[in-house]
Amino acid sequence: MKEHDIESLESLYHVVQEQLGVKLFTVLAFRDEGAVMERIFSSHPAEYPVGGRKVVAQDVAADWLAACLTEQVPFFGRTPEDVERIFKDAELIRSLGCGSIINAPIVDGGTTVAALNILDAAGTYTDDDVATAVDIARRSKNMILEAMKEK
Repeated sequence: MKEHDIESLESLYHVVQEQLGVKLFTVLAFRDEGAVMERIFSSHPAEYPVGGRKVVAQDVAADWLAACLTEQVPFFGRTPEDVERIFKDAELIRSLGCGSIINAPIVDGGTTVAALNILDAAGTYTDDDVATAVDIARRSKNMILEAMKEK
């Protein structure tokens, strides 16, 4: 798909499904200068509702923050243990059949403004998939910036 094909959060979800496969997909926007993450899209709105918030310092591990927020590189959690170590809601993630995660930051003007959160069963993703996720994040940046204004 071309960059202009990602015109909405729903079309972004379909691109992720087609190019990577996904059991759980969310988009989190960083608010309050990166102190809070707010969900602006969810493939599972009952479990992970749009508008749900996470306090960054309390709800995710420091190495995830260093990767996505500070270094602006993707985080690749290959195993259920990686997911458990990083996220306080790992039990819910596991209950949805997910044990592998790619978090791809959305960077604008040198600041991480959002992250794509792409999850599937343990062992699903590879390093090549991380590169694909980064490309999808890049291609969807402008649409996500617009969606963040609306939410």
